[in-house]
Amino acid sequence: MISHLLALLGSLCFLIASIGLFRMPDSFARIHAATKASALGVALLVLSAIFEFPTPGSIFISVMTLLLVFLTAPLAGQAIASRLLPSPKRNEAAVQSEDRSKREDPPSPGD
Repeated sequence: MISHLLALLGSLCFLIASIGLFRMPDSFARIHAATKASALGVALLVLSAIFEFPTPGSIFISVMTLLLVFLTAPLAGQAIASRLLPSPKRNEAAVQSEDRSKREDPPSPGD
């Protein structure tokens, strides 16, 4: 009974994260919704699996899965968010590329 309730709550967290991806106004809020709510959903589903299958091997795999998600979700969110912020090096490279394209001679009409 407890495992079913935890699985339902975990699925609800995934649903809330999915709705948050569409409803949030900017990219940073969408990243927050995707990483926080889905990490909570995975935690609840893993707890559900632990209560449903209480063998030592299942518990070990569940804990390792939870650890992996909790270590990678914030890192993935940080990596995505850092690409959204303007970087001086990226801006400089874009300006140099634009300057080079302006200096090139346009093709003549006969080419």
